[in-house]
Amino acid sequence: MSEITPEILHKILIQFIRTSKKFNEFEKMSIDIGNGEKLYPSEIHIIEAIGSNRANKVTELSYMFHITKGAVSQVVNKLHDKEFIHKERNKEFGKEIILSLTPKGQKAFKIQDELHKKMKIEFSNYLDSFGLEQIDSFILILAKIEEYIDAFLNDEL
Repeated sequence: MSEITPEILHKILIQFIRTSKKFNEFEKMSIDIGNGEKLYPSEIHIIEAIGSNRANKVTELSYMFHITKGAVSQVVNKLHDKEFIHKERNKEFGKEIILSLTPKGQKAFKIQDELHKKMKIEFSNYLDSFGLEQIDSFILILAKIEEYIDAFLNDEL
């Protein structure tokens, strides 16, 4: 193990904070899905989860995205009002609402899916200069940072 000097630690923290802030800004940007209609990443994530059949209930979406059911419900209601998703009561369990994409939502899902494919290719090209060992190390470091932040947020430090 190498000794992490205060200077190295400072560089890591500054770079991480800068990158986090930029990612947060990126997550606030709306994306034009055609016809001048824009969706925010939180809305797109919900559409993607429903469209890919990974989740179709508020509780599942809440668990998947690690956000409150109230926060999910707000986004779901906006998407319903914009006619991207359909809400239907579960016939077997009346309290539960089953979510599905409308034709408009399916179109948005396809546009988003193509955008994600394009971004993955571009991002992969950005990382081409790194070897797999370096990428594996980076993934481990990110996981360790996440572990530290989780411990800090849960008052375990």
